[in-house]
Amino acid sequence: MSGSEATAMLRVTGVLPGGQVYEVKITGQAERPVIGSRLVAAMVEAAQRSGALVRPSPTEAPLVVDGADSRSVLALLEERSSRILGIHGMVPRPEEVHVAGTVY
Repeated sequence: MSGSEATAMLRVTGVLPGGQVYEVKITGQAERPVIGSRLVAAMVEAAQRSGALVRPSPTEAPLVVDGADSRSVLALLEERSSRILGIHGMVPRPEEVHVAGTVY
C-alpha cells in the first residue's frame, strides 16, 4: 500500500524489550514513517535501510519494511515490541491474500 492509499494514521502503543513504553503514529509516508518516538523512528529507519523482512500475518509472504507501507511498519512494531498495548485506527488490508494458490 502506498502512502497515498493509506486511510487514517494508525496510533500504536507498545513496550520495547528494554521496558520503554512508546506511542507512535504510523504515517504511511516513506520520508517519515512514524511520529512520536525517536527510538522507534530510528528502529524503523534502520529496518528500511537494511531491507529487513517482516510478516504482517502468518498467511502472508514476508514484506520488506517500507515506510510508505503502513502494514510493514506495523508488522515491524509487532515483531520488535515485547508487547503491543493498543492499536487505534484502521489497519490496512492486503490487496490480495494468497493461501495455497487460491486468491480470496
